[in-house]
Amino acid sequence: MKIIIVLRSMKSGGAERHALQLMRGLRERGHECLYAGPMAGWLGQQLRADGFGGIDLPLLGLYDVPSLVRLALYARRQRVDLLHGHLTRSAWYVGFAARLAGLPNVATAHSDNAGKHFGRADRIIAVSGAVADFLQREGYDPARIRMVHHGIADIAARLPADARQTTRHALGLVDDEPCLLMAARIVPAKGHDTALRALARLREQRWTLLLAGDHHGDLGPQMQALARELGIAERVRFLGLREDVPALLAASDLLLAPSRREALSLTLLEASACALPIVASRVGGIGEVVEDGASGALVAPDDPAALAAAIAPLLANPSRRAAFGAGARQRFEAGFTEDAMFDRTIAVYREACAQ
Repeated sequence: MKIIIVLRSMKSGGAERHALQLMRGLRERGHECLYAGPMAGWLGQQLRADGFGGIDLPLLGLYDVPSLVRLALYARRQRVDLLHGHLTRSAWYVGFAARLAGLPNVATAHSDNAGKHFGRADRIIAVSGAVADFLQREGYDPARIRMVHHGIADIAARLPADARQTTRHALGLVDDEPCLLMAARIVPAKGHDTALRALARLREQRWTLLLAGDHHGDLGPQMQALARELGIAERVRFLGLREDVPALLAASDLLLAPSRREALSLTLLEASACALPIVASRVGGIGEVVEDGASGALVAPDDPAALAAAIAPLLANPSRRAAFGAGARQRFEAGFTEDAMFDRTIAVYREACAQ
């Protein structure tokens, strides 16, 4: 098959990482993928470096008619089989461009709170059961919705045997000191403030928190100020945007995901693949990855006391962390592998084309 992947984005995030992974995986399986979107953005730059073809489209707002027409003409000229849009804006453009070009289209919903503009998709991919339920509540026909969990490669198998030791040494971490990791954009939805307030309650225990994410924009400066205000700044490392998250996972003992909303986080899957226990909020699709009491602990969002109570026994008990980590690895192997995601996505493409 020949597919155009459309995503309007400038920064790196979960949807962008997923689109990059999808295009690489489809190419490895013999399909041809092209990209339509801003080539100056993070995704466009990654795809150019990987040798993917495409067209530079700004897709400004929802009424960029020149971008819409160029996308439809490009699809006809390239004789593609299908267009696939990610997130609501791209779904809107793909829905119209596919109709103009006389082609089928698929749209992926990555969020359980953004449900507009999927109406022209022949099939809608929901990245979790929580997102599928949300789309149905928004009035979309269940017959057009297909739930396809994100899947990832076995990153643990690709890490060198000394990844933990090497990374901890580079970060200046003491060998037996428990290390917690948050790898997420520093934005309100991710709950960094909840994590800091929870850990401030655990001053008597040994721990270091690593925060991987751009701390210069969004809420980064506010979170740095909050850490100082809480008196824990010396135990919190703001690492900035990192491309070595698997190595950071290997160096860590616990992943935190105190999100206020979350469709399905790739970082949760990466942590599970690395047999890392997870303490997270009971929101969105998180419970589809983390089994409370077996692979981690789930707590209510915006509750620093509950989060601290879930973290404390894991900090104190390496055996319990190891047991939860083994459970997390089992969850990954059972339903979140890369091959499963590709097979299900291609099946959705074939359905849309057949229709």
